[in-house]
Amino acid sequence: MKKKTGVIAAVVVIGLISFFMLSHDKGNDGGTVGGGMKDEIIYCQGNDITTMDINQGIQERACALTNNMFDSLFTFDEDMKVIPSLATEYKWADDKTLELKLRQDVKFHDGTTMTPEDVAFTLNRINEKGALFGDVYQGTEIVDGSTIRIKLKSPSPVFVNLLAVPYAGIVPQKVVEADPDGFGKNPVGTGPYKFKEAKEGDYYTLERFDDCWSGKAKTKLLTLKIVPETAQRSILLETGDVDAAYEIAPSNIKRIQDDKNLKVLTCNTMKIIMLNMNCESKGPVGNVKVRKAIAAAIDKNVIVDQLLHGYGRAANSMIPPESKEYEEQPIDAYDPEQSKKLLAEAGYPNGCKIRMITDGAQTNTEAAQVIQSQLAKVGIQAELIVQDPNTTTAMLKAHQDFDIIMDFFNLVAGHADLVYKRVLYSSSSSNWCYYNNPAYDKAYDEYTVTPEGAKRDELRKKVNSFFITDVPVIPLWGEKKVIGAQGSLEGLKLSPIGSHEYQNATVTSRK
Repeated sequence: MKKKTGVIAAVVVIGLISFFMLSHDKGNDGGTVGGGMKDEIIYCQGNDITTMDINQGIQERACALTNNMFDSLFTFDEDMKVIPSLATEYKWADDKTLELKLRQDVKFHDGTTMTPEDVAFTLNRINEKGALFGDVYQGTEIVDGSTIRIKLKSPSPVFVNLLAVPYAGIVPQKVVEADPDGFGKNPVGTGPYKFKEAKEGDYYTLERFDDCWSGKAKTKLLTLKIVPETAQRSILLETGDVDAAYEIAPSNIKRIQDDKNLKVLTCNTMKIIMLNMNCESKGPVGNVKVRKAIAAAIDKNVIVDQLLHGYGRAANSMIPPESKEYEEQPIDAYDPEQSKKLLAEAGYPNGCKIRMITDGAQTNTEAAQVIQSQLAKVGIQAELIVQDPNTTTAMLKAHQDFDIIMDFFNLVAGHADLVYKRVLYSSSSSNWCYYNNPAYDKAYDEYTVTPEGAKRDELRKKVNSFFITDVPVIPLWGEKKVIGAQGSLEGLKLSPIGSHEYQNATVTSRK
């Protein structure tokens, strides 16, 4: 029996390698010379990229690729502190006017020079997309060839942080205007790599941009391979056909660690996996006591310890510890007896039935199954619905009915403002728990315009209190990014917001 299994495994490996080599035969000049430094780094992930247009919404799945093609005005260091990038400095002229000095002689991939007009165009474009700035941005004034002023509708002390996220990458006005719809397939930025070619659903290849203002990348080519199956990604890594594999199943980590040719790279993230609760539901979830009962029935440590194998952390707040605004809060605690009591008080002494939606990602599906089992122990029968994230997004935008959705929030700007505005503010397009509380909106409005200091800290606690009393969302765990890599891969810079940088990355071929 063991012999037969080994033969099958061998066939699978050979098939995967053949598939990979055929699909990746693009006629590029990648390879190695004399078994030394490779001139192409190949990495893989499960989800395909919707678009390479950096300003087209918040696209986590594209970030590991597009962050190497585009630069924002600022960026973050390892401690999530804002540092210069395409802007060299800033100052607040008043509480609604931000003045920036722009870096000079920055080249786009098409050879043209970045201008203040390109920057103003990009900021206006981001605002039109509505995914990052919310409703605070008013417009940009060009002062001279190196200076711009950003006008805000209301004070926003943390607006600079928004200019540092990858999705605020600067784009060339003329290129975008010439083909707005096609820019996502033929992007042009200022980053260390420029777009070379792609086959949708298969691979995306970038090549080094030698005129990059921040210096030449150390490796000539960078290729992202789309490999949906977790097992396939692990096998391609183990056989040496990819140099890094994203979204490694926690159960495979030990095997990678034991392989002398491989290593595991980890990074805490700003991403919190959560349950959105439909606060408008006419069913059980519309009752706050039922929502509190659901929270009390979930043992998050079981998910972290047994499912994630410790590669994560139970979340007690929607604000991750990497944010300077984090403070531990007892949003919920595992207490099945309290859960049953709350259900009875809500009018469901014999339990109730709900629907729980999740995507097809292996870890999320398995976590949803664990939660389903835990809820059943207190009398809550949860029907598990697995569906494509795009289907869920379309459903929510149409304001369709649901009970619970497993989702995530990535605090890309490092400040709590984004969570508070996007998740619960009544008019937010990302308010997917359908929470509508004028008292919350008023508390947030006061908090967000208050400068950093003791008063703002007190107001933040007030805003936080609504998460505790109303339980519109249940934070489950904070994600730890796990990347399997060749042992010789060096220089890959991991980021808490997922914008991993390959500019200084190199890899040596196996001997």
